[in-house]
Amino acid sequence: MNATKRLAATLYTCTSERQYRPEHLSADTVRSLIRRARRNTGVEAVHVYQCTDRSGAPIHVAYVRFAPDCWSNVTGVIDVYEIPTAALTDL
Repeated sequence: MNATKRLAATLYTCTSERQYRPEHLSADTVRSLIRRARRNTGVEAVHVYQCTDRSGAPIHVAYVRFAPDCWSNVTGVIDVYEIPTAALTDL
């Protein structure tokens, strides 16, 4: 099994009205999405933090906050990515 698939990252999308089901993505896909968010003019902030999960394993948490007018019919949208550090270093 591919290490990137086995150590998949998780995307949590939240709006001011609801929280969507978590999506499991490959580390390559998450890297691409974060890079795209940094270049997107409809994104207010992109932050990446290093921390540990509840079991003590090292992870990176990426936070992407979209501008209020970027999405229709909602006032605020954020994406939170949980990426195991091993998934980033195994590539």
